[in-house]
Amino acid sequence: MARGEGSVTKLEPYFKDIAKTLARQKFEERYEGPAQILKLVGAGAFLATAVVAPGLGRALNPIVRDLTAEEPWRKYNIPYLKRSLARLEQQKLVVVRTVGTAQEVEITSEGKKRILRMALDELTIKKPANWDGYWRLVSYDIPKDLSPTREAFTDYLRAWGFYPFQESLYLQAYPCERPVEFLREYFGIGKYVRIIKVLKIENDQLFRQFFDV
Repeated sequence: MARGEGSVTKLEPYFKDIAKTLARQKFEERYEGPAQILKLVGAGAFLATAVVAPGLGRALNPIVRDLTAEEPWRKYNIPYLKRSLARLEQQKLVVVRTVGTAQEVEITSEGKKRILRMALDELTIKKPANWDGYWRLVSYDIPKDLSPTREAFTDYLRAWGFYPFQESLYLQAYPCERPVEFLREYFGIGKYVRIIKVLKIENDQLFRQFFDV
């Protein structure tokens, strides 16, 4: 799939909520990968933590108060956690600073881009318990010189279960505004993409069957 990349600044309103959402997943293993650690850092879970100090388990308790009551950091092997942070720093995804006896871990712009990419790959359009009766149409007119971006954007719409209504026009029955807004800003094509919400489409039996509404 072709890659596109919008401005992190434009995506900033989405960023912390996205990082928190990704970080709330269940922890099944003691050795979670660096990608999961990056999500937790992006969600604000490592803003001033005594990573190198004795009694680390106790020190980590408060940092997840905005994420989940399960306190996921407790499940980490501490030497592994420190090695993972060092690897993330080598990749320039985080910056680790020593502040007194503690370490402050901050996500970089490159780290934010990596989280946004992970978020994009994990986004889905969920079917609600009850359909609200609205059809959502995503219309786009992306210039030819952005063909790889156009193809990538279309690939995501298809992967999310949109119906190909016409060329450059895709249909969705379920609420999808937020993911589509994020998708178009990620690819930097916001001005070429419109979301249309309507109550009625003639001869909609095929679409109702497709979306099971």
